[in-house]
Amino acid sequence: MAARRRRATARRRERGAVRHRTRHLVALGLSGALLAAWAAPARARDGNAPFLVGAASADITPPAWTPASDAVFVPVCGPSVSAIQQLWPGLRKYQFEEPYVDQYGTGRYAPGDLYCDANGDQRYDAPYIAGGSGQNHWPTSTDAANPIRSEAVVFALGDQRIALVVVDSIGLFNTGMDLIRHAAQQLAPDVSQIFVSSTHDESAPDPIGLWGPDDSDLPSHGAAPAAVSSGVDEYYMSFMARQTAAAIAQADRSLEPAALKLAQAHHPGNVQSCWSSYPYIDDQQLPVLQALNPRSGQVIFTLVNAQTHAETYAFSGDPALTTRFSSDWPGPMRDTLEAAYPGSVGIEMAGLVGSVETPTVYEPESTQIIDVPGAKHEAAGNPNGCSTVYPEPATGTPVADPVQYLTAYGQSIAHAAIAALAAQGQTIAPTTLGGTDKAICLPVENNFFKAAFAAGLFPDRPAYADSTCLTTAPAAGSGGAPDRLYIKSDVGVLTVGPAQFVYSPGEVFPFTEIRGAMDEQQEPFPTDCYQPGSGSAPDDYYCGTPFPMTPWVSALMTAPFHFMAGLGEDMIGYLFPPGNFVGDQGETDQSPWVDYQLATNRGATDRFGRHHSDDSESLGPHAGLAVTQAIASLLGGTPQPAHRVVPGLFVDASGNLSDSPFADPSAGFGGAAGVEVVGQRGQTQKYLIGHGAKSFATFESRPDPGTAGTGLPYSVSSAGVIASNGNVVLIDVFAGAQALLPPPPS
Repeated sequence: MAARRRRATARRRERGAVRHRTRHLVALGLSGALLAAWAAPARARDGNAPFLVGAASADITPPAWTPASDAVFVPVCGPSVSAIQQLWPGLRKYQFEEPYVDQYGTGRYAPGDLYCDANGDQRYDAPYIAGGSGQNHWPTSTDAANPIRSEAVVFALGDQRIALVVVDSIGLFNTGMDLIRHAAQQLAPDVSQIFVSSTHDESAPDPIGLWGPDDSDLPSHGAAPAAVSSGVDEYYMSFMARQTAAAIAQADRSLEPAALKLAQAHHPGNVQSCWSSYPYIDDQQLPVLQALNPRSGQVIFTLVNAQTHAETYAFSGDPALTTRFSSDWPGPMRDTLEAAYPGSVGIEMAGLVGSVETPTVYEPESTQIIDVPGAKHEAAGNPNGCSTVYPEPATGTPVADPVQYLTAYGQSIAHAAIAALAAQGQTIAPTTLGGTDKAICLPVENNFFKAAFAAGLFPDRPAYADSTCLTTAPAAGSGGAPDRLYIKSDVGVLTVGPAQFVYSPGEVFPFTEIRGAMDEQQEPFPTDCYQPGSGSAPDDYYCGTPFPMTPWVSALMTAPFHFMAGLGEDMIGYLFPPGNFVGDQGETDQSPWVDYQLATNRGATDRFGRHHSDDSESLGPHAGLAVTQAIASLLGGTPQPAHRVVPGLFVDASGNLSDSPFADPSAGFGGAAGVEVVGQRGQTQKYLIGHGAKSFATFESRPDPGTAGTGLPYSVSSAGVIASNGNVVLIDVFAGAQALLPPPPS
């Protein structure tokens, strides 16, 4: 835990059972190349059943303590609530805090205080706040304007009923999601599958265990607080599951005829992306899904798939805010959507948020960020600190106050979604509904995570001693960190007519699933070998077998509108390709990483001098590859929108090549004029705008609108071209660099 906190502090400085494993495997039944194929009258495959949707939300904020709430501790802690308060007089602000005696006079539980272990889990249970750096965050207040919520949508077609659930949480383990499924099985037994994701809210209760009680309240505590037990509050987890299950049941009871309205929005122009780790690639797409009753026009829900952290209060440095329960900016975003569409439910689904931190937001909303990548620098005015590669705007004022920031950013996201629905929304009556998922067994390669398992900080998460996840690992406290440790996780795919949701169980670095300007020579570790140089000989990073790139998930998706559900079906930390892992001393014992650390002692800094602070919060180098390969195995069918993927690079007017479309004078690249691709027989072909190509294309296989505020026809979302015949050609720059660029010096 101390390592986690040191990493979190460093990151802040730099920025400034009832598992649904493959049961009910439903054929996706996806249609052909044209979106028009989706616009048929709603029909189940086996009849004329209509497409139905219901939605509901639930408040899952821990309620304030009252004398009556101690009834949950009777009779274990005392024969009555009054007796409990006499026997255990320690101050408690919220329900779900076990009774205790305040021996140290701190006004809250401190390690060593006597307490009543009412549920027998051998630790003190209280709803600690997850997220942020420094000591554990005891809640002292609640953001009444932005309560912590869960939202539930139930889709129904024929005999299929599938729920989509989003919970305000830093990230639920799959075991926490199973609590929701168990509770929902009793309240909504007709719902056969439940897909769950988290908003990555770092001002909600700890569902993982890393933020539990430490010695920071004791007079003798050291500079680095030491964890003494898990921060998971079993009482709160049960409450969260019951409340969320009730929302699922309410959504199921409120099913009504529906059509879907979809739009591909773009992140607001007044938002400047910020990163905590290399590479500096963001997903600027903002997919929007709305359901409405075609008869009444009543909007049922509006879901926005946003691609940034929700951590404003957690990293604000203000003790009054770091100890406040809040939904962060997703709360104002949902409020704005619900005000625009009265009677509906607003939903924020976290997307590919890995390393994409609290962005800088400028007012007024008409401010335009020029999203042309340049040198990494610090941007002033961000409430959490910001390292970015995008320049500051010529006009506009950054919103530096954390409280004001929640509204400014939440409204900016909502307004972008509302505008996109009005301008380009396509209304479609789905004829297909299906979901599938897959259990996977992953190695825990991070030694710090192994130590956390051994210390019992993850009490609700089983660990295994074998790569098939069949042999349970020794219980916590039975010895030191094991040499080999594995966990079970899950991936999933939900398809609702033309909308497809891919569920990835962690904080996915965007390039892991959507690609971007990243080739082998730009990776920290292109191969599985590192040999330090000596004398005039340079360090050798190419002495071994090349690391594979992760599958291009967005290019494999088989419905026209793509939604990337990060922290979906589980939460296992950061996810990226193996070549992007750097780590630090002691994080992994594997080559080439341990060789690099022992030889250079560079900490979490790669060969280019770029920081990788988030690596310490990953399972290790190979989890991202395993997760994306598992997702790819679920995405059978014809990719949509229609395209083909070929090895290639961007080419300028002089024939120079680059993995990025943007001009780079230092490399002699003048800006993309098109792409150069490699055919199956090794022949090359150029598609130049105006000569073989009509326009650039985004990674979503749609026409690229270019970089706003400039005359550039390409953008950070560019991934290929639309050929003169209308076909979309996407370029795999990772493979393209291997095929078209000279090999690196050996």
